Amino acid sequence: MARVLIADASIDTRRMMREALEAEQRLEVVDDVDDPGEVQQCIGPLNVDLLLLDRDLPGGSAYDLAAKLRAQHRHLGLIMTGNTPSINDLRQAMQAGSDDFVPKPFDAVTLSQSVSSVLRKVEQRRQQMAAAEMGLGSVPSKVVAVYSPQGGVGKSMLAANLAVVLARESGRPTVLVDLNLQFGDIDLMLNVTPERTIAAVIQRLNQLDPDLMESFLTEHEESGLKVLAAPARPEYADTITVFVVEKVLQVLRERYTYIIIDTPSFLQDTTLTALDNSDQVILLTALDLLALHNTKTALAMMEKLRYGPDKVKLVLNRSNADVGISVDDVEQTLEYDISAFIPSDGRVAVTSVNEGDPFVISQPRTQIAQSIRKIAWQVVMDREQEFLDENPEAAAPPVKRRRGGGLLGRR
Repeated sequence: MARVLIADASIDTRRMMREALEAEQRLEVVDDVDDPGEVQQCIGPLNVDLLLLDRDLPGGSAYDLAAKLRAQHRHLGLIMTGNTPSINDLRQAMQAGSDDFVPKPFDAVTLSQSVSSVLRKVEQRRQQMAAAEMGLGSVPSKVVAVYSPQGGVGKSMLAANLAVVLARESGRPTVLVDLNLQFGDIDLMLNVTPERTIAAVIQRLNQLDPDLMESFLTEHEESGLKVLAAPARPEYADTITVFVVEKVLQVLRERYTYIIIDTPSFLQDTTLTALDNSDQVILLTALDLLALHNTKTALAMMEKLRYGPDKVKLVLNRSNADVGISVDDVEQTLEYDISAFIPSDGRVAVTSVNEGDPFVISQPRTQIAQSIRKIAWQVVMDREQEFLDENPEAAAPPVKRRRGGGLLGRR
């Protein structure tokens, strides 16, 4: 039987919630309070499984209280409530660790559905914690956003092949999210036919949990990779809000070790949300003056957002192209170290896209495929040495460096 604590400023609301919840035999309301201090005192001693927390609880920020409780009690289920919540309210609730937000006034059915969904999460957390204590714990989830401010540099190619490598070689559950909401093409690159896309998530957002999320994912059979496809039509893009992106990533973290996001080049709100919620950003550029100019602007933006070198990894595509620009030119211009290189191989890359067959599977021994594997091991899995032990030739950079001046300062 799940133990529930109600914290709400209104005595009438507390009574209504208690009556609705106690009507279900699987639930026990252990107490109802109206003071933040009482909440903190009750959670541990009363062995609370689920907290219903009023956003307007007096005596301090309910969001701060939620974040504190989430840090102290990892298993705790948390549902925030409040009248006519704004997008900012929902975002703050999710950032504080809330599992759901139920708007007031609500009926018994809505409340029951939310409680059922969150209690499933509580059980999963308890199982994960128990497994960790036995030495069977899973690797913490890692969200990796692949981004480039310049279109046409191979961003989606990198995201698709990187995700396939991780799914095949890490031994961990991996999912690829196509956040190119207007013109996503990951499904074509992987030759999969999604029955549902991220647009379908919206109707079930309040009930979204890891089990329900699976119904929106499409499997790439050759690798076991799961794909959350972009909307089928461009006009659906506007229905995907910041809150939707945050909720999707939050739920995916509960089941997937590696979450790769293919982001659009355009810096819209949902793109920034994906970057903010990522543990790592792979910033892709190329030996092209316009690409380097836009990359320098992107790096300046990321510095303002306080994304450090540990988070932002610069990757150079078509690194062996003979265009009169050297690797030293790139690093001096961008004032940033390059973490990895992808050589130019148009024949392999174009054939892969046209056939919907990732080249890391179809042509795994090519230099371009090996470069993606190295990125997966070095940048994402933090296991570069094992890759180099397996592939000693990969230790050398794919291009020769020469000294040069900053390109953007040339006249």
